[in-house]
Amino acid sequence: MRLDYGNHGRWIGHLAMVWATALAMGCPGDDGVVGDGTGTSTSTGEGTSTGGTTMVAEESTAGSGDASSSSSSGSSSSTGEPITEVRVSGTIDDYFLMMPIADAQISVLGQPGFETVSDAEGAWEIPGLAVNTFDRFVVTDNDTYWGAVVPFETQELDLEEVELSQVSLEVIDIQIMALQEQDPTVMVEPDTSVFLVALIQNTATGAVVTVDPMPPATEYYAPNPSGQPILGVNEIQWPIYPVAVFYNLEPGPEGTYEITVTHPERECTVEDPQPPTFPRHINLIRVDCPPPM
Repeated sequence: MRLDYGNHGRWIGHLAMVWATALAMGCPGDDGVVGDGTGTSTSTGEGTSTGGTTMVAEESTAGSGDASSSSSSGSSSSTGEPITEVRVSGTIDDYFLMMPIADAQISVLGQPGFETVSDAEGAWEIPGLAVNTFDRFVVTDNDTYWGAVVPFETQELDLEEVELSQVSLEVIDIQIMALQEQDPTVMVEPDTSVFLVALIQNTATGAVVTVDPMPPATEYYAPNPSGQPILGVNEIQWPIYPVAVFYNLEPGPEGTYEITVTHPERECTVEDPQPPTFPRHINLIRVDCPPPM
C-alpha cells in the first residue's frame, strides 16, 4: 500500500513565504489535483514528550485509509493465518531544498521500540505494527529542522512509499519576515507548536477552521485566493494549496485543543481533531470535505 503525504509537503517549496510544514503530506484534490478524499478517524489518550522523541496515545482506533495496495490483505498467502502486523516504509525530505534528510529520528507515537533513523538517502522503515489502528508518526526536531507529527492508519497491508518531510528554520524565518510586513510584532515563540490544517479536496475552499481555544488573530493565517498569507484569517480560500496555519500553540496532551471545520455546502471531518502538541513540532491536520451527493 502506498501512503502518499508528499504533495502537501511540497507546498513549502512553492510557498516558501507561506511557511509551514510538511510534516509530510499529500495534497488533495477532488477535481484532478491529487488525492481521493477518503478516510476519517479519531483517537484518545494523553501525551508526554521525552528526550525529543514523543511518546503517547494510549488507545488506538481502527479506521479506513486511503491508498492503493501493493501487498496482500486479510491473511498470509503462505500460512493462511490472519495478518496481524504490517511494515511501514518510505523517505523523508527537506521540502524547501527537495533533498533527502539523513539521520532523521522517526517514531510511532506511544509505541516504544517502534522507531528508526533515516539513511543517507532519507529512506526508513518500521516493521511489526499492529493492523487496523490509528497512529501518528513523530519526526524529532533538531538544530536545523522543526519536528513533525503526522497521523496515519494501518490496514492489513504494508504501507510503502510514505513520504515524510521537515521544515527548516530557514523557511520559518522567511515566513516570519513575510508576516511581519502585516504586523511587525509577529514572532514564532520558542518551544511552541504549529497546526497545519489542510483540506483533502482543493474544491472545498470556503471552509472555516476553528481551534478551541482560539489563538489571537496575530497567531494564525490562511493564504488569500492569490496565495498571499493574511494574518487573522481562518477561512481557507486558496485552491492550489488549501491550508490554514495556527502557530505559537502551547504544547499539551491530546485533548488540549479541538479543531473543527465548517463549510457552507459540505460536511467536513477532521482526521485528527484533538491531537497532542509538542515543542518545535508541526502537526499535520487533514480535513475531508467531500462534495455533497
